Amino acid sequence: MIVGLVVVVALVIAGAAIAGIFLTTQGRGPFASDEKKIELAIRDFYDALGTYGFRSAIEQVCASELAAFDMMTEDQKREFDDASVVVAIDTIDDITVTGDTATAHVAGTLTVMAPGEQPDTETNTTEHLKKENGEWKVCSARQAG
Repeated sequence: MIVGLVVVVALVIAGAAIAGIFLTTQGRGPFASDEKKIELAIRDFYDALGTYGFRSAIEQVCASELAAFDMMTEDQKREFDDASVVVAIDTIDDITVTGDTATAHVAGTLTVMAPGEQPDTETNTTEHLKKENGEWKVCSARQAG
């Protein structure tokens, strides 16, 4: 009986350890580096943008960007809603952390398509991030500093 209990406890501890290691390597665990968390924040932002649109992605940005979006008129917000985005991230590298701000080079393809306009495609960009309440958030350069 005691041996069985010890085996169950050992399996639970091993499972927790494996889950912790997995989450940490994905940037979500308590021991993940800022670099992993930054990469995850960027990927989450672009995933939301490409899959669900601007209104969903806005939840991934820093407070000052969110406030600027909230100040937009409904017509301006509707223009964002009408646009579609196709995102393919190849790499995120050159991550530089300075206190609660960071930059990262993103290579890939980002195409924004708005009704009545030619598609606008970028292949490389530098993302700026700000750490707020312990979480890295995508932010424009003017807002991150």
